[in-house]
Amino acid sequence: MRSRSGARAWHAATSLVAALAVVVQFALVLRSVDVGFETTTDPLGRRIAQFFSYFTIQSNILVGMTSAMLALSPARSDRVFRVLRIAALYGITVTLVVYWVALAPLVDFSGVAAAVNLGLHLVVPVLAITGWALFGPHEGGGLRSLALSLIWPAAFMVLTVLQGAATGFYPYPFVDIDELGVARVAVNAAIILVVLLAVGAAYTALSTVISRRLGAGHPAASTVEPDDAART
Repeated sequence: MRSRSGARAWHAATSLVAALAVVVQFALVLRSVDVGFETTTDPLGRRIAQFFSYFTIQSNILVGMTSAMLALSPARSDRVFRVLRIAALYGITVTLVVYWVALAPLVDFSGVAAAVNLGLHLVVPVLAITGWALFGPHEGGGLRSLALSLIWPAAFMVLTVLQGAATGFYPYPFVDIDELGVARVAVNAAIILVVLLAVGAAYTALSTVISRRLGAGHPAASTVEPDDAART
């Protein structure tokens, strides 16, 4: 049986790595280091706004937040947490796949920027997905949590398009209306939402299967303490 302390340690490590990667990347942005697809000569305020516009950054922040919650309470399963957790899982999974399949050939980093880029797009995703598989929690959630979690990527798409229309900045080439046109970007956005929904549904289904098979033998179910119960 995997220990409760092991779950705490894993989630804490995941949260710390995610926080470190995001903070260091942000520090590089403040120093005008090339960490993305855009020029580093824009005004600071615009560069900060662009930094937080990346789905990668948002998904890593979600992983950091939810992993920190689990480090404090490995069996946590309140409604808000379930929504955040499923969003973090499908978000970081899609970040991992899309980056290495479609975006990695477009960038060429070196030094600290390369190390941080690897952390955001590989280390944190692997830690998060492995932590979910090993330690859960797999209880709770369901289709309602999944549906509510889609508010985040839907809002991301809308705000990204509005920001691009106003400033000309698009964090990813597949949402660039200036290059692709409204119709194509709308199709791309719909495809991305469907992919996120499918990945989230897969996590939800797998969680149900794992929870039923392991039952009381799973650490998230078998090691609940009074302080954790009070948080749910």
